[in-house]
Amino acid sequence: MRLLIIATLLLVVFFSKAQPNQTTTELVMSMSQRSLVMPGYQTELKALVARQAYEFWKEGNVEPYVSHLNVYQALYEANKYLAYDSVRNLAYNQVGMHSNTVTSVHFGKESNHYYSSSTDGKILKWDLSNPRDIPETIYESDKIIQSIEMSNDGKVLMAIFYQEGLALIPTEQNPQEDIKVLEDPQPVQTATFIPGERKYLMVAKTGDLILKGFDAKSEQVGKTALKVNQLKVDEQDGTIYAGTEQGVLEAWEKPYEVKESPIEDIMKNWRQQSYFGYELGSFAINCLDISPDGNTLAIGRDRGDVILWDIPNKKLIRIISGHQSTVTDIQFNPNGDLLLTTSRDGTARIWDLTDSRKLPIILDDHDDWVLTGSFNPTGTQVITGGGDEYIRTWPVDPAYLAFRICAMINRPLTPDEWDEFVGKDIPYSVTCSE
Repeated sequence: MRLLIIATLLLVVFFSKAQPNQTTTELVMSMSQRSLVMPGYQTELKALVARQAYEFWKEGNVEPYVSHLNVYQALYEANKYLAYDSVRNLAYNQVGMHSNTVTSVHFGKESNHYYSSSTDGKILKWDLSNPRDIPETIYESDKIIQSIEMSNDGKVLMAIFYQEGLALIPTEQNPQEDIKVLEDPQPVQTATFIPGERKYLMVAKTGDLILKGFDAKSEQVGKTALKVNQLKVDEQDGTIYAGTEQGVLEAWEKPYEVKESPIEDIMKNWRQQSYFGYELGSFAINCLDISPDGNTLAIGRDRGDVILWDIPNKKLIRIISGHQSTVTDIQFNPNGDLLLTTSRDGTARIWDLTDSRKLPIILDDHDDWVLTGSFNPTGTQVITGGGDEYIRTWPVDPAYLAFRICAMINRPLTPDEWDEFVGKDIPYSVTCSE
């Protein structure tokens, strides 16, 4: 009988720890919301309430599918007002140098360096560890830069001009390198690098898919009658994917070089009924990315959703919905378990692909369309840019935001503040005790 009582008590303790505590969940969410609505001039209190909510959340005994969203937003908003530059109106994660819309951001091989392009015709190189440093201008043109692409080895950037040609630009100015700035004047719809080769693929204004080397030799490998918004080349088998304005996903499979085979036999149109097997509609496909393992194709559309497609088995995995407007950019993190999306609704979102029930982290502090976003090579940070001319940096893990609060504030919540924002029935503890 004694053993039965002990076993029962152990089971009660186990399940009380394993199951989310509704009271704790409500407390975390309530404190996060109270921190969010607190005015910016209450800087320290706003930050401490957010940090204490994080402390409760970190204990893990909370409902997992909701509270992380509130915690991240509260921590970010609190950090925004710590060491805020009121003269230049800049938050800690806000970088401003472009004089017009930021169209594209890309990391190279180095985690601390990234590149940005703008409709002002400039490509800038930034140091992520020193965001306030003046960036290096590595290219400047009087043309509107539609987007940039990075070669796999990180040595060459491609600038794609709006309704014009493109330029290939070395990321490091080294006279010993054989790569110089190469301008290709042929008008293009879009273009991309061929992984692992000194070649690039373009869709000309005529609809021809043309493969070119850095020596400007070229060969036609396909043709489309549709307007192509983005190209993506599968590193596994070389398949070319094209997202089109008409909402059709097209694919060209290797071997492109087999000239005796007609292009029509090589090209495959993935249309509404014949490929996906259900009605897709005519929503434009604006962006594509392939997971690091090569198994999943992510398709961002004008509808504001993302289609996840199983490449080997040619079947739908799921549709991710949440954005209120066009999805403008999309990228898997290096591990393939997170997906970054940006949108004209003014937000970027980080989706956990391991659990479809988990709400995304919403990065919501741009004042205009968010047109571009990228994970750094380690997957620990995200950068975004768009119509407000600013670039913003975001940590993926909220622990960084929580740490920064305690690094900048040298006091805990007072007992009176604890009673008001936490509760008199909850034992007092020192915020930022670690």
